[in-house]
Amino acid sequence: MADALLDDLDDLSDVEPEEEPSGGVENSAGDGGDHGDASHDGALNGADASTTSHHAPPTKQRPRLLDDASLISHISAVRSAKLGDDRKPSAANMTKEEDEHQHALILASNKHLVSLGHELHRTHLDLCRHYHPKFPELEELLTDPFQYRAAIGIIQNEMDVTKSNEELNEILTSNQIITISVAGSTTSGRPLTDDELNAVNGTCSYLDELKSTQTELTS
Repeated sequence: MADALLDDLDDLSDVEPEEEPSGGVENSAGDGGDHGDASHDGALNGADASTTSHHAPPTKQRPRLLDDASLISHISAVRSAKLGDDRKPSAANMTKEEDEHQHALILASNKHLVSLGHELHRTHLDLCRHYHPKFPELEELLTDPFQYRAAIGIIQNEMDVTKSNEELNEILTSNQIITISVAGSTTSGRPLTDDELNAVNGTCSYLDELKSTQTELTS
């Protein structure tokens, strides 16, 4: 019996070494597969990161209200109606349908004017953000969006603000000019790069377009 037990133990010992390597290979293969995938993914991620860093997409700009199809269509309708009125000998001769059409245009204009007001505010904030590196104090000294825009159009990238005083005198009071000159002499700002200045001037032009459209619809 003892010999039989020993034989059984020998048989078990013979089986176990055969199973262990098999399990070990499976685990090793499994681990190797995981690490290989991780390494591959890491390489891809690294490539993606490299590609992203060298070819980063430009910052997405918010849609321009002036490019909105409904606003463009409305402005066209308003201009057509105005042209029709100019051709008529008297506004009193308008038919009921024409009068109702103009009334509808006025109501629609009021809605678009509200949107234009919001867009003007957002564009002013954009302009402040773009010009802040050059003259951060100016946005606090000139809170009116159009005075601020006009001053930027004159000062541009000039660090010595006093050189612009004569032109600024056409849009600002003497007290405002003195305050701006003092702030400009101690500003923490820096000259803008070409790209930054282009962004500033582009935003100024858009603000002008918004103001012109607002004035036309109000009229």
